[in-house]
Amino acid sequence: MRKIIAPIHIADYCSIGYEDEAFQKLQQAYSDDFSYVYKVKCSCNNTKFFIYTDDHPTVIAECSICKKKIVVYDLSLYPAATKLDESYIMKQLLDTANELYVNYEYSDEYLYHEDVDFDPNDITWAKAFIKKDEQLIKILDDETA
Repeated sequence: MRKIIAPIHIADYCSIGYEDEAFQKLQQAYSDDFSYVYKVKCSCNNTKFFIYTDDHPTVIAECSICKKKIVVYDLSLYPAATKLDESYIMKQLLDTANELYVNYEYSDEYLYHEDVDFDPNDITWAKAFIKKDEQLIKILDDETA
């Protein structure tokens, strides 16, 4: 089984063993040696979430069954990013719980410089998608570096 390479705050909720069409489509479009696609699955095994976002952008997923909150994207957690001190209001994206997919991209810099170690939080880009009525909707597309 492939190793999960994702930021620490979400790694335990990233799954790759899905055969659904949306996951396969995202794998084909975005997955490569430095870009990883996952379907988000709560520790209670549920895959449907209520999504909350703000304009920073921050994305939080709330499990529709156990109500656990999972940080999907927060600029304050990434070494290459700068998060403004401004406060933004979190808003629920949709009234329904939906399946959630994430894509985290990394730089290959650690391969070419001896003084650079790989850091799973050091993402360069992130995308997130929800599946609503069999359609994929991009809810995040942000460069961190």
